[in-house]
Amino acid sequence: MKKTKLLIIFIIIIILSVGCANDEIVGEENVSILVSKDFGNKNIKDKKIKISEDTNVMELMEENFEVETAYGGGFINAIGGLKSGFTDKKSKNKLDWFYYVNGILADIGARDYYVQSDDMIIWDYHDWSGNVYVSSIIGAYPMNFVNGNDGEILKTEIAYQENYKKDGEKLFDFLKVKGVKNIEMTKMGELKLEDGQTNSIIIGNWDEIYKLEEIKNYYENREKLGMFFEIDEKIKLFNHKRELTKEYDKGAVITSISKQYGMTGSLWMVTGNDEESIKKAVNILNTIPEKIRGKFSVFITEDEIISLPINK
Repeated sequence: MKKTKLLIIFIIIIILSVGCANDEIVGEENVSILVSKDFGNKNIKDKKIKISEDTNVMELMEENFEVETAYGGGFINAIGGLKSGFTDKKSKNKLDWFYYVNGILADIGARDYYVQSDDMIIWDYHDWSGNVYVSSIIGAYPMNFVNGNDGEILKTEIAYQENYKKDGEKLFDFLKVKGVKNIEMTKMGELKLEDGQTNSIIIGNWDEIYKLEEIKNYYENREKLGMFFEIDEKIKLFNHKRELTKEYDKGAVITSISKQYGMTGSLWMVTGNDEESIKKAVNILNTIPEKIRGKFSVFITEDEIISLPINK
């Protein structure tokens, strides 16, 4: 009898233990919040936070960070004591906090944006005196493709120059494994580059992808779109004020720009003037995406990953 009771108690303990373990694994929902400054050049804090249903960004910030609000509590004025320069009545410096959800600049207040499980939120403190508004960044990869923005997950299309076929296919497989469901390969000339409701990824040498008329149009407006590089005989890198900072003979960039104002579809370009550098850039996306975590865009050399815009 005693053995039977002990056996029953033992079975109950096992069931309860397994049940609790499963609750922790299955039921737990988290978001990541990264706080940075100077266009992703310096990470300040990086946290994974457990969330409950109907949680907004402001609640997460107030509960987990030292924040100061303004304008009736709907605007983040300071994080960790680092304050907006524009709310200062005397200085009116154009230094502020901007937040991105899954790589897209939020167009609503933090108290109005309700997060989804696995969202990545980036708060970056930077200078906007040059009227640079970078609305799409690479630093939340791959969540921009997986989770989308405000619950809206867009279709993703990938195109590659023929000599990057294996690289493009590996990228396709990686994103599928990560949970991107609506994704397809397409020809370079058939990319929906003007469709603000589609995410497009293009992989190729700059002199090839620049032949596409839409790419030319984006490049001509690069200052407004937040492209901090130029490619001609050399690759030129700029700071946020569009001042030339560095030059390289060869390399590759990973950059993301918004296709249309007010829409969340982005154009990602993995391009440059050197095949090995471009292959290395795709490999970063496929195998070590943590290397670009929090970055706005990056430049890849033979032995470096350089954050763009250059911090000067």
